[in-house]
Amino acid sequence: MRILIVKLSSLGDIAHALPAVRLLKARTGAAIDWVVQPEYAPLLDACTLVDRTIHFPRKHFFRDFLPFRRALRENQYDLVLDLQGLMKSAIAARLSRAAWRVGPAWSREGSHLLYDARPDRRDGPRRHATDELIDLIDTVAPPPEDGAPEPPLPPLDFTFPESAAPDDPGPRIAFTPFSRWTTKDWPSDHFIALGRRLLAEIGGTIRILGGPADTAAGQAMAAAIGDRATNLCGHTTLPTLCSELQSADLVIGVDSGPLHWANLLGTPLVAIYGSTDPARTGPWNNLSSVLTVSLPCRPCHSRTCATAPSTPVPPCLSSLSPDTVLAAALARL
Repeated sequence: MRILIVKLSSLGDIAHALPAVRLLKARTGAAIDWVVQPEYAPLLDACTLVDRTIHFPRKHFFRDFLPFRRALRENQYDLVLDLQGLMKSAIAARLSRAAWRVGPAWSREGSHLLYDARPDRRDGPRRHATDELIDLIDTVAPPPEDGAPEPPLPPLDFTFPESAAPDDPGPRIAFTPFSRWTTKDWPSDHFIALGRRLLAEIGGTIRILGGPADTAAGQAMAAAIGDRATNLCGHTTLPTLCSELQSADLVIGVDSGPLHWANLLGTPLVAIYGSTDPARTGPWNNLSSVLTVSLPCRPCHSRTCATAPSTPVPPCLSSLSPDTVLAAALARL
């Protein structure tokens, strides 16, 4: 079999999708191709589960439409799974001319009109995004009905470049303190206090990771923590970012793509959650790593705080103390 996966973005969502694709590979043994936005393709090119990536021309769709369609039709697919559930991803699935097109139960924008099948939407408690994607896998490749054991899951192996090891001995700690929502971000002064305490108590090094937009904030944080903190924001590719996450002894971060990749790669975590719901988008199968403050307003899933709109940091984050995170970090180490 040859199966096409459509999951265009984002960094964290692709990390949530890979465990479902691993299960699909175990149950079918199929060759796996993947449609993804070009900026995320190097991560999937490094994944041994994925045979081929096809770049979705998000920025110049009409200009690059014909080459994109040719790439989709280079192989004949027995099945296409749209794990994104949007009209643009459903169109990519349709263009592939696969024999069978399946999308998620929660598909939006009318994308369900382009599928042959969808799983039933399950009611009840909040479910993790990865578990909802596994519903699709169960639809196309059900588990054994007779209670027979599942085939062993293939490893999630990646051929990332080796990370440069720091000269200092001791634990190698990575901070991933930045996201796209202010209601996810633990205060910078809390991260600074935590970093100073960690280095004073256990030594080692701290690497601050993020994207180009985080460069200035990462540099300020590293300077405030001290000499053994290094700012790598804006100085890594996605594969080298993941290499840093994989080689760390501990990752401490907020709900963001790097945090989910650290979890996928098996690195110990302390995950700090504010407005978002760990039951839905927490580190999959690792919710014991999550720290939250119990407030009646959370999780609100909002980019702005309705409870305290005049404060720069919402109470669900500001009230989580560096001492609490330090204790969790020392326990993980």
